Amino acid sequence: SLTLTPAKRVESGEVMGEMGFQPDYGELPIVVAGVSQDSPAAQSGLQRGDRIISIGGEAVGSSQQIVDFIGAHPADPIQFVIERGGQRKEITATGRMAGGKLGLSPAEELPREHVGVLATARHAWDFNVEIMRLTGKALGQLFSGERSARNTVSGPLGIYDAASNAVNEAGWDGLFSMLGFLSLSLGVFNLLPIPVLDGGAIFLLLIEAVLALGGWKLSMRVRERIQQVGFVMLLLLMGFVITNDLIKKVSRNPEEAKPPAATEQQK
Repeated sequence: SLTLTPAKRVESGEVMGEMGFQPDYGELPIVVAGVSQDSPAAQSGLQRGDRIISIGGEAVGSSQQIVDFIGAHPADPIQFVIERGGQRKEITATGRMAGGKLGLSPAEELPREHVGVLATARHAWDFNVEIMRLTGKALGQLFSGERSARNTVSGPLGIYDAASNAVNEAGWDGLFSMLGFLSLSLGVFNLLPIPVLDGGAIFLLLIEAVLALGGWKLSMRVRERIQQVGFVMLLLLMGFVITNDLIKKVSRNPEEAKPPAATEQQK
């Protein structure tokens, strides 16, 4: 048994843990899992589903190898040998996006296993529970100050950007995954104890149940005031997330227009 402590790494204002090693997947194919629209990768001709045979003359064995190679050559043209439809092609990608990125997402093509309906339902349940757990953890880190509100919450503009990227990079898979994630996130948000939301109504019922033990109850006037406060809180939250989206867009544009520094690495 080994105990490892992740190294601290800051990226885009967020603190992440880095272990410093990658799993050995064996002889699994490394493919292009997604290509950002109008990116240098897309302009060079790389497409989703291309199998990457080599990069810069080096045989590819993992997706992290591609990320590291691009990061080590932030301003150089990068030559890929890919396989598409049973034929090999040489593609040279030039230019960079903000942060030294090419705009492609490499990934190991993991083998798929055919399962029955019950196993599929079990996987869906476990996956949704995990998303709910991560959502709750992110909200907890937001209120404790471990995460910034700017990089945690998004409004209509942020949702549009995320959905657009998901569709452009992963097609129908990305679309349905994003719809499921948004539906689940809205369900979790709706259960927060904010008046005018379902979570607020449940919270008020719990308060009334506790008051009923002592023979008290909330008056209609108090109920109306609580609903008014909740409505104002909801409007303020909507204003905050929309303003947050606009600020992120405005602050991102100068960064994208600026050529990447030689020390910036692909992520």
